[in-house]
Amino acid sequence: MSLDAVSNFHQLQQWLLINQVSNKLLYIIGIFIVFALFIVLFTKKFKMPIVVGYVFIGILFSVSIVKHLPFLSEEVKEWYAFSIESFDYVADLALAFVAFTIGSELSIKVLKNLGKKITFIVLLESFGAAILVTLAMLAIGQPFYIALILGAIASATAPAAPVMVLKEYNAEGTLTSTLLAVVGIDDAVALTIFSFAEPISLIQASGSGELSVMTAFVEPLVEVIGAIVCGIVIGYISVKAIVKFEDKTKKVLTLVATVLGASATAVFLNFSPLITNMAVGFAYRNFATKNPGIAEDMETLTIPLYAMFFMLAGTKIRITAITSVAFLITALVYTTARIIGKVTGASIGASLAQAEPKVKKYIGLGLLSQIGAAIALAYTVQRDFIDIPSVGLLVFNILLFTTAITEVIGPLATKYAITKAGEIND
Repeated sequence: MSLDAVSNFHQLQQWLLINQVSNKLLYIIGIFIVFALFIVLFTKKFKMPIVVGYVFIGILFSVSIVKHLPFLSEEVKEWYAFSIESFDYVADLALAFVAFTIGSELSIKVLKNLGKKITFIVLLESFGAAILVTLAMLAIGQPFYIALILGAIASATAPAAPVMVLKEYNAEGTLTSTLLAVVGIDDAVALTIFSFAEPISLIQASGSGELSVMTAFVEPLVEVIGAIVCGIVIGYISVKAIVKFEDKTKKVLTLVATVLGASATAVFLNFSPLITNMAVGFAYRNFATKNPGIAEDMETLTIPLYAMFFMLAGTKIRITAITSVAFLITALVYTTARIIGKVTGASIGASLAQAEPKVKKYIGLGLLSQIGAAIALAYTVQRDFIDIPSVGLLVFNILLFTTAITEVIGPLATKYAITKAGEIND
């Protein structure tokens, strides 16, 4: 680090201290948590999924809406926008625990029983959405590189929302087990598809570079396998220690240290933190000699974290960014094609696997939510296409717009599916 950089860093520290940035962040956290309480009271009364309420409040507090409030000064609006962007780490923490939860539901016994079903469903719903969105984008005149990127991102299903709904209603049954397994593996497949598609798109968009077997196949494969191995090793060591503890404090700190430590290790090794923590949860489920006794602590620990995550996710949705008919058409075509690809692909996959009728009929409805992994991939596009900023901006705005739709209908569709399947246990 140069002397100029050290000097600038010191100036930045002073500026943050003088302007009391930490206090302003505390104001926002306090407001969001208070509203989270009101949302829980409201949604419970009207029997709505809590996630829908969180996202809706987040939309109302989005920067694109707050900046139009006449009673706030321009300085306050700028501070608010800066503060909201400072909370990106909350998403990383929440998704880490969501991934752990998904992995902890994947027992080897369940995977053996559902292995064929899961394979068919995951492959067909992921590739179904990717292919259909790519073709739909080409049909409305989008360039091939944008169509390919959007198709790859469309394959991802956000695990947080369906997992929250399943936990909220204590869902149990074949559909629930299958859905948890599918959303757990889905992001690994989506990450692989994106890892293949993005280099091709970048080369075509820039008109330079060369696509090799290493960048298109070997590196993505190493990333996925490395994340799984890393997570299983960390999870195995952790669960062997945690089952020996009787003290609640030791258990909670071990759990938190494991999940955050796995995320940090994955980032350091350029692996996916999501896949890594899913593998950690898998190890907890399958390698524990006795029940670790962390389920209740885990649920209590993550309540405020999930509330902040979904509300902050809602603030990212820029409804006022819709400025043209062309953009609106593109976003709606993307959303429609993705939903059809997910639902139809999952249903066909379940039929080919000879799954139970309720799984064939309703599994696709639990795969509509998108925020999380898809937004992370959109950030990746913005970073990698920095020399072609229009690509990253278009992809990001489309994802944010469609998220506003899927994060409302997704949890409602999941609740409808488990209700019709008779797997709600209030």
